[in-house]
Amino acid sequence: MSKKRTMIIIEPDSRIHKEAFMTAPMTCPYCNGRGGFGIDTSEGPDFQPCPDCAGTGEVAAMVTIDWKPNIK
Repeated sequence: MSKKRTMIIIEPDSRIHKEAFMTAPMTCPYCNGRGGFGIDTSEGPDFQPCPDCAGTGEVAAMVTIDWKPNIK
């Protein structure tokens, strides 16, 4: 579960549409920013990229807002 708390104010502009924004990059909690994991293979040591950050060492959250009509 995410721990960071940020308050955002959501108000539509002149037209409603789908919009998105990204958070600032954060250190990947799964690989601790290393980008992956060292593994031993029959050919010798190898490096497996982290499945969460795809080897970048960082992750960012994308928040998507999809405005819909309020049908009662």
